[in-house]
Amino acid sequence: MEDKDFDPFSTYQENKLLLNSIFMKDKMSKYSKQLIDQYFKSLLRAHKRVEMTRDLMEVGMIQDIVSDYLMDMQWHVKHDSAYSDFDPQYRFDLVARKEKRAVVVQIQPEITRQAILEIQKDIFGVKKEIPSTRVLLATDILELPTILQKGTLSDFLIDMAKKYKLGVLLVDKNLDYQETWLVPSEFLYA
Repeated sequence: MEDKDFDPFSTYQENKLLLNSIFMKDKMSKYSKQLIDQYFKSLLRAHKRVEMTRDLMEVGMIQDIVSDYLMDMQWHVKHDSAYSDFDPQYRFDLVARKEKRAVVVQIQPEITRQAILEIQKDIFGVKKEIPSTRVLLATDILELPTILQKGTLSDFLIDMAKKYKLGVLLVDKNLDYQETWLVPSEFLYA
């Protein structure tokens, strides 16, 4: 089945399984390099479909899309919240819980050096206090080239993916639909 337009994790069930798998090392290790490469190819196709003349989405819009995505995946979501098991001085754009698992989401419409440094500080604090929590960076799919191009910013992201299990959520929205793509930390350095 060598379909060059095959889009892994494009169905609700596949996406739900992938989101739940980020907490299970044995499940994540079963995803082949070939499947991960195919997933990145499908992300690049999605990126090409985005109207390049549109501006980057704002924080509130990304937050709403990610919140909808996590609620669709049957997670309990709180907006602009302190993580209850953590120092209340830290606030996260979204905190999601399902059973005993937790995800904190930091939203950055544009990936810049300053944004990466802020995320790194927050991740270090969360992972120090609660190592099992997963941290996701949510951004516009227009930022995909920044993530994939070899350079300082992508190196920082890959380093945080390795050290702190930072994953990425890419989002897109137009008049007809909204989409969210999860890129687990393990996929970033595969």
